[in-house]
Amino acid sequence: MLKGKKYIICDLDGTLIDSLSVWDSVDTALIEALGGGAVAQAEVGPQRERLLRELRAEANPYLAYCRELGRLCGSPLPPEEILALRDRIAEHKLTCEVRYKDGAADAVRWLRARDFVLGIATTTRRRNMEIYRERNKNLRAEAPIDDWAAFLYTREDVSAIKPDPEVHRKVMAGLGAAPEDCFILEDSLSGVLAAKNAGIGCAALYDSYSGADWPEIVRTAPYHFQGWRDFLAAAQAELDH
Repeated sequence: MLKGKKYIICDLDGTLIDSLSVWDSVDTALIEALGGGAVAQAEVGPQRERLLRELRAEANPYLAYCRELGRLCGSPLPPEEILALRDRIAEHKLTCEVRYKDGAADAVRWLRARDFVLGIATTTRRRNMEIYRERNKNLRAEAPIDDWAAFLYTREDVSAIKPDPEVHRKVMAGLGAAPEDCFILEDSLSGVLAAKNAGIGCAALYDSYSGADWPEIVRTAPYHFQGWRDFLAAAQAELDH
């Protein structure tokens, strides 16, 4: 799995950090603010994932997502104002509520100590990444991102989102690396497809938000685990014996 690898590319939301439920609460509040009425939070995440898949070819998929939310809610606000409103709702939650997934901090520290070069490739916007890096006390207390991540690629660094492999190709170009030098950790079907499309080996880590896609994720990803602790145990068994 990791033998012969040098670079490990981590997805962020749903893989490293437990943030998807936070985004569900953000979008639930946003929909209500736009006049869409009360909505079940459990419905918000699947709707967001569906819309982002449909809108991935747009120049700014998140702006387009806000445009579609406004249309669905009958809001007269332009997409730019809806996106700004979403950012204001999200700021406190991203600062105070987001934490690492169970075992993730232990895993990145162990991998870093084994001289792997780790980094992040995500569709999260740079603004949110800065909150996680500089202001989120939970993440900073466990494993500050700047202490272990040698590279960071966000939504602004690419023109296409996963499953397009553009971000992984940019990572490899920046590192001077070949696909066989790299390994990817992901949680979603779009993420493991992006890894496959880039020709890079991948392990999928289960997240309930991708539960419906898990059978297809298992068929697509060369390796799959129920979480970080299982992945770390497998990595230790491989490299320490």
